[in-house]
Amino acid sequence: MKVLLIGGTGPTGPAIASGLEARGHEVTILHSGNHEVPEVEHFRHLHCDPFDADALRAALGDETFDVTLATYGRLRAIAEVVQGRTGRIISVGGVPVYRGFFEPAVHEPPGLPVPTREDAPLADEGADGKSYRIGRTEQMLFEQHPTATHFRYPFVYGPRQLAPREWCVVRRILDERPFMVLPDDGLTLIPYGYVDNLAHALLLAVDQPEASMGEIFNCGDDEKLTIRQVAELITEELGHDWELL
Repeated sequence: MKVLLIGGTGPTGPAIASGLEARGHEVTILHSGNHEVPEVEHFRHLHCDPFDADALRAALGDETFDVTLATYGRLRAIAEVVQGRTGRIISVGGVPVYRGFFEPAVHEPPGLPVPTREDAPLADEGADGKSYRIGRTEQMLFEQHPTATHFRYPFVYGPRQLAPREWCVVRRILDERPFMVLPDDGLTLIPYGYVDNLAHALLLAVDQPEASMGEIFNCGDDEKLTIRQVAELITEELGHDWELL
């Protein structure tokens, strides 16, 4: 198949590209071109701003693809531009779409249930604005592409991760600090997903179109650790003596 991978140089991109190549697909990577990674140098590249619909149209020209994987950029614009240019689209969003993700007090008792089911209530317009806009983007995606498959990513960790999970703890230990302050006693549960595992989820959707078309999937590690558990594991591994407050 002829596959367009929008993104490709971020946390999960190289693993997705390698998986597609191993399956014998012809892969084109479209990204900003601001940085490259060695793992995807040998693929065909298109460079443009994936957040700009006009730039995206110009970069794609008259090309068509069997599958488009949208892992980066403005999904609303991508969904519009690739309409009629792709057989199906597999896209990535995020778990903040759920009601109470940013405002846990809307639940009684407070707190978003973890793990959260795909059919859990989404944020409404009167709640957190960002969560509502994420949900509206999903809705617009399926209006334009009824056979789309959409993944709600958790916080991503591993090679090329965008935000450090461990370093904020490790650095304090290296500085030999006597304590570390954790919000809410460190009991906050945050869903995480390792880069290769999340990439594997998208590749499963490529492999099994009939089972995945028209569906939304949450994905992430089976094990959910609190902030305190992450800090305690790192503390034990590095043999540091301090107090978690």
